[in-house]
Amino acid sequence: MNPSLSNPFVSVLIRSYNRLPYVLEIVKVSLTQNYDNFEIVIMDQSDEAHWTEHRTAIESKGEKVRVIRSEPLGSARAKNVGVANCRGDVVLFIDDDDLPVGNNWISSHARHYEDPQCLGVSGRCVKRLDEKPPYKDPEMAYARCLSYSFFLRGRDFTGIDRTKKPVEWLHGLNASVRRSYVVELGGWYPFVPNIDEHSFCFKLQKAMQDGDYLMFDPEPVALRRFNIPGGLGKRHLSLNNIVRNHLKYYHWVVAEQFPLRFYGLYPFFIMYAFLFAVRWFKTYSSFTDSRWMKWFGPQMGRRMYIWQEFIFLPLTALRLLLSKRPTWSGPLESIESQSQ
Repeated sequence: MNPSLSNPFVSVLIRSYNRLPYVLEIVKVSLTQNYDNFEIVIMDQSDEAHWTEHRTAIESKGEKVRVIRSEPLGSARAKNVGVANCRGDVVLFIDDDDLPVGNNWISSHARHYEDPQCLGVSGRCVKRLDEKPPYKDPEMAYARCLSYSFFLRGRDFTGIDRTKKPVEWLHGLNASVRRSYVVELGGWYPFVPNIDEHSFCFKLQKAMQDGDYLMFDPEPVALRRFNIPGGLGKRHLSLNNIVRNHLKYYHWVVAEQFPLRFYGLYPFFIMYAFLFAVRWFKTYSSFTDSRWMKWFGPQMGRRMYIWQEFIFLPLTALRLLLSKRPTWSGPLESIESQSQ
């Protein structure tokens, strides 16, 4: 049985890559919270020049702030290393291009851990401070919030304004979890770029005891700042990279956790992965470097580029099917902090 945590020590973990001015904004909001029992851990992977430029400002924020410096590790491995260096009972995640809203952000997460069967909490994500729930069908959005489709795609819908308990997975930002479970289960699988939440959540679901749960609470809010430049560059990915990332997720994560479903319906999973990758590419990527787009313009060129990747899809899938899955079982890696 997990302990009841009436006033848990919370580690706010911020992964960052060359965005330290925006990290300072997160730190500023965090230091004005109505909750005092916390630390801030910055998992910084910036280049040396960027770190040197902003080091003094970061270090002036006081003893609650610690910095872990490393070469770029990628999204999942940076999360693993960050959690390994956290001291809290609960780890609360926020990305460097997002911003907590209000002074009750930490306390709105922390209060749920008084229930020993609460293992993790996801909060609401908005694109504007005055945003209302953006869904045409609120009941459908509520039902699908933080759930999995049959093809094991994580459905988001974290803009709803109602508490939901239980949910099936935790968002990568504005989400908290009992640190002991991350350490015990070995964290996140680090070889799949950009789709990193689910490798841990699949393991967590299998480790739950009767009555344990994850939940969504709309009270802790994070503002998503899509206009911030820099970072890992995932909003400028080519369709080829996006397709390969989705196929890696299915071949290396889903196949490991749900082998009968994946291999039994293999062609459907591959087609589903491609269609979802195309939708992500159209919605979020600003990639325009394809020769088709240069020759035929953005609209027709993009269509031809999508057809090109569809033609190569069987070969891309076959290469992954025949390749050896990189192994990962933890433990989490701890490195010395370079700034206190």
